[in-house]
Amino acid sequence: MKRILIFMLSCVSAAAIIGCEKQIESEPPVLSSDAKDIHVTAEGGTQTITYNIENPAEDGMITALPDSECDWIKITDTETSGVITFNVDKNETDAKRESKITVTYEYSGGDPQSFSVNVSQDSGENNPDPDPDPDPDPDPNPGEDVFTITVDNITYSTAHIRVVPDDETMPYIVYVDMASEIKDLSDDEVFQMDYDIIVGNANASQITINEYLNTIVKHGPQETTQKSLNPGNEYAVWAYGIDLQEDGTLVRLSKITREYFTTEIPPVTENSITLEVESTGTTLSAVATPYTNDKYYNLNWNNESTLVNAGYTDGTVAERCFQFEYDYMIKYISFYAVTDWANVKQGPATTSTVMTKPDTYYLFAYFINNDATADGEIILKTIEFDGANVTIR
Repeated sequence: MKRILIFMLSCVSAAAIIGCEKQIESEPPVLSSDAKDIHVTAEGGTQTITYNIENPAEDGMITALPDSECDWIKITDTETSGVITFNVDKNETDAKRESKITVTYEYSGGDPQSFSVNVSQDSGENNPDPDPDPDPDPDPNPGEDVFTITVDNITYSTAHIRVVPDDETMPYIVYVDMASEIKDLSDDEVFQMDYDIIVGNANASQITINEYLNTIVKHGPQETTQKSLNPGNEYAVWAYGIDLQEDGTLVRLSKITREYFTTEIPPVTENSITLEVESTGTTLSAVATPYTNDKYYNLNWNNESTLVNAGYTDGTVAERCFQFEYDYMIKYISFYAVTDWANVKQGPATTSTVMTKPDTYYLFAYFINNDATADGEIILKTIEFDGANVTIR
């Protein structure tokens, strides 16, 4: 499961295969990562690989691909700058399994750079993760909410969320995810699910549970505008107090307070894809709503300087954006199906990017065939950014 952590979610996103930061003259890009081995429990789940690109090129492209024979690792996000997210299926066999993910950075004028991360998973009969304390010290008032959660200013892709604890000294965790993930679960079941994700993320980052908790635990009132939500979906916000015991056992200190909300639905255009874009500072958030959920479509960002520097100057903006995408995807089509790409969607979807400099940015979408060609019109949104003001058309 890909869990959205509010109040710490990085808004630094980029197009799935496009790096938009300006290259420093005379210094070539350098791709690096400390990730070497990732161990996953038999239960599987969401994992991450972090990387860094020094002196990124304007036309740089990042991809992450598992071994072609591996069907239990799925790349789910390459759009967030510096982070690759992937999901590992549950291992229901009695054998440990291993594979690797290769992360590659390509740009014009230089050789591709890459590194590989080994991924190993326990057999279905071996899950060493400890369970949370089955009998934690109860809250003095276990039946009462000790948090006030309010959600307002809800759009098709964003919502303003505020969490206020009764006890501002109590450490706590806040999560946002699809309402279906927790709606039918008891507090104990929600806590167990969250605990499993915490352990998986700590293992993937090669840090202790305590070190990982230090990155997500909050104190006192918190608020944020949650971005990248899907339109017409019911979401849940939940919070509860926690404590990490000296023996490493994580305990829940309070009842889980829950609040639900539903995002708006943009209008649907018959036989087309509706694109809506919002700007918050230098971050662009967008949602795509196809007229049908049965067809696959490509959804991505680009900008004028990247297109020009890569030599895509002929034709309309829509044609140039498409040709850039097509030329890149066709290089790998004999190894990976079009529908394996993170930027190829089905049904309503969201995406975001950061405007790193004054430029003309493009959001585009088109229904896509199995050979990476466009199936119909290319829908385009143009965003002008002068370094301070944003104009969307």
